[in-house]
Amino acid sequence: MNKIYSVCWNITEKCNENCTFCYRTLSEDLSLEDNKKIADKLIEHGVEKITFAGGEPLLYEGLFELARYIREKKPSILLSLTTNGLLINDKMSEIIISLFDWITFDIESPNEEYHIKVGRGKEHLIKAIKNLSRFNGKINLKVNTVATKQNFNHIPLIWKILKHYDIKRWKIFRYYPITYKAVDNQEEFNISDQEYLNLTEIIKKMPITDTQVDFNDFEEFKTTYFSIFSNGDLKDNAGKVTCNILESSIDECIKNIDLTNHLVRKRAFEKFYR
Repeated sequence: MNKIYSVCWNITEKCNENCTFCYRTLSEDLSLEDNKKIADKLIEHGVEKITFAGGEPLLYEGLFELARYIREKKPSILLSLTTNGLLINDKMSEIIISLFDWITFDIESPNEEYHIKVGRGKEHLIKAIKNLSRFNGKINLKVNTVATKQNFNHIPLIWKILKHYDIKRWKIFRYYPITYKAVDNQEEFNISDQEYLNLTEIIKKMPITDTQVDFNDFEEFKTTYFSIFSNGDLKDNAGKVTCNILESSIDECIKNIDLTNHLVRKRAFEKFYR
């Protein structure tokens, strides 16, 4: 049976950073009630993991209420939050820990200057490290890194930061000029096949034992993700809008997609970390 087990839900396209390699789309946010209807469809379909992303998901006013609604309807579901962390304080961190199984932060370099240069803003790295300390041992931690031709030599040095925390996964994405600013700035950031291969080989040889390291090349973008956008559009594993999930059933949206070799089927949905 064709079934989606994991989705990335870009709950809002609003963002408080201005990354020059961003590939989000610009769409209007849905109301909380409409997003609850989408959540009902995901649960009914059998989705086992939802990752809330954006934009910056913490800018969506109803995020915590929506997560709580999903958790109450399906307690076994895995909920993940991908955030730049700029809005998090101690009170908010307690809410996040109570609702989510995973939280993901972005670290692109061990140098704050690089984060400023690419539009992540002043003190992004400082706040990311503070958040790693704030959540360490309390929730499953994941770190994302986007590899570009400007930072790939610095990426192995990020481990000097990460090794001090209980990081469950470190995912290194190859810069992917698919939409928006990522297309406009591809000449500045495109990383060659050989550069990305060299980076992966270096990291594979590093003494990293308790952290799962994943590499996300172009093929993984095409065979891993199903994304819901802030207006309800569902994109398939090739980045094509198949339907609006608020208006159609998920089964109808994916009936013509062969999911046999979809990479997410090979994952255990991180249940061993719960």
